[in-house]
Amino acid sequence: MKYYIKQKVFSFKDQFNITDDAQNLKYQIKGKFMSITNKLDLMDQNGSVLLHAHRKVLTFMPKYFIEDDKGQEVAMIQRLFAFRPKFKLQVRYKELTVSGSLFAHSFVISDDGEPVASIQKKIISWGDTYEIDIVKEEDVELFLFVVIVLDQVIHERKRRY
Repeated sequence: MKYYIKQKVFSFKDQFNITDDAQNLKYQIKGKFMSITNKLDLMDQNGSVLLHAHRKVLTFMPKYFIEDDKGQEVAMIQRLFAFRPKFKLQVRYKELTVSGSLFAHSFVISDDGEPVASIQKKIISWGDTYEIDIVKEEDVELFLFVVIVLDQVIHERKRRY
C-alpha cells in the first residue's frame, strides 16, 4: 500500500499530513513547539493520538523512542555510525535495519534482508514530501511514523553543520 507524507511549510512546529493513493487524509503528525526532546504525535483523522515519539537527549548518535497511546514502548530507532545513512530499528523484540541512499533521498526498511517498506523523498517539492510503499499492513502507522523520525534525525544533523 502506498502513502504520501507532506510537510506543512509555514508552521512554528513540525506538522505533516499523511494521505493514501486517492489523496484522502489518513493521519497527521504534529510536533511540540520548542521541545528539547523533539516530541512528536501521530494522530488519526479524528485527532486521537496513536503514537508518541521523543528523542533521548544526551547520546552520541541520535536515538528516538516510539510509544503507543498507553505509554508502552513500541519501537526504538537509532542512527548508526556509517558513511551512508543507516539506522537500527528495534520493533517489539525484533531488530530491523533502515538503509539510506548517499544523499538520504531513499530508504529501505528490511527484516533479515527482506524489504518491508521503501521510502522515496521527492527532490523538488515545497516542503518535505515522501512516498512510502509498505508491504505489511499490520505496522502501517509505525512505519509511517518511522519516516518522520528519520526526517527529524537527518534535519538535526544538517542543522549542526
